[in-house]
Amino acid sequence: MADPVSTVLSLMLVVVGAGLGATIKYEEVLACLREKRIAATAGVVTQFGLMPLIAYFYANVFDFRNEHGIGLMLVASAPGGVTSSLITYWSGGDVILSITMSSVSTILAFGMMPLLIEIYINTTFADGGLNIPYEWIFITLLLLIIPCAFGVWVRSKSEVWAKRMEKSGSIIGVIFLVVALIYGVVENTHLFDLGFGVWWSSCTLQLIGSAFSYFIAYCSGLPVRARRTISIEAGIQNATLVITMVTNSFSDQDERILVLIPVFIYSVAYFWNFLLTLALFRYMGEPEFDDGPLKASDSSADLQTDTEKVAMEMKAERAQTDKTMSPVERGNTGMSLALGSQRASSLAHV
Repeated sequence: MADPVSTVLSLMLVVVGAGLGATIKYEEVLACLREKRIAATAGVVTQFGLMPLIAYFYANVFDFRNEHGIGLMLVASAPGGVTSSLITYWSGGDVILSITMSSVSTILAFGMMPLLIEIYINTTFADGGLNIPYEWIFITLLLLIIPCAFGVWVRSKSEVWAKRMEKSGSIIGVIFLVVALIYGVVENTHLFDLGFGVWWSSCTLQLIGSAFSYFIAYCSGLPVRARRTISIEAGIQNATLVITMVTNSFSDQDERILVLIPVFIYSVAYFWNFLLTLALFRYMGEPEFDDGPLKASDSSADLQTDTEKVAMEMKAERAQTDKTMSPVERGNTGMSLALGSQRASSLAHV
């Protein structure tokens, strides 16, 4: 499919992907994965385990038609959104953990989204003759992942260009959602004639997912900042990816519109859900700062402090020994202690 709408959406997704990658320092991500394994694992479980379960529950309880069920399941199965790190920062969360979760979920989406489609959509919602074009799903994911990898490379080479790409990606992402929402509402006025179930499910998916994710993080014994981060990351899905994926995948316009309805409603609700989440975390107060991954500078400082303590203890021991030794013995011992102190001092500068 090469119509102008699909082409524009694909190009915008490329820019958004590059902007996401420009926020990532792979050294920080690797350090976070080492030091905060439990938090990162909890984030993946809530992103690809909890969110699809909630959407599947909603779709069955409210007896969605197949197209609406597919749309809601695609939103719930998507990786984290591009604005989650900024919202995490405003909410007093762990920004490095947020960036790590976004990058990991984006990579895992290449395998997890087709798997979740097979588990949930093909077994429940695709029995009415709907065809799920996997080739376009993979292509759309590549349109996000490859530019994201390019953004990571740019960040490793130039902070200035990375900041420009990050800003451009965020702006394009917001413009994309606003234009898509306006277009979707204008072209589909029957949105307001939908039943309660579709509106309720699409509007509360983010809030319910965030609430349960916070509870799971709490039960995992994670600190407050990590709980907030996991809650935000799990609830905010990459709607840009889903809209592009559906537009590229469904050639029948009527099917495409029906599948996109829950996606549009979720995107509209995203704005007030974001404000509500931010207000709640602000009301709860600023959490105590949690120590992040250990840095090389921290190790050097600790080593220098330890060697200084050793040198001071050696001097105190020498002063105590001088009181009970003869002049000759004091001279020999002083030479030995001086050599030991010199070694400790040189070690502090390694």
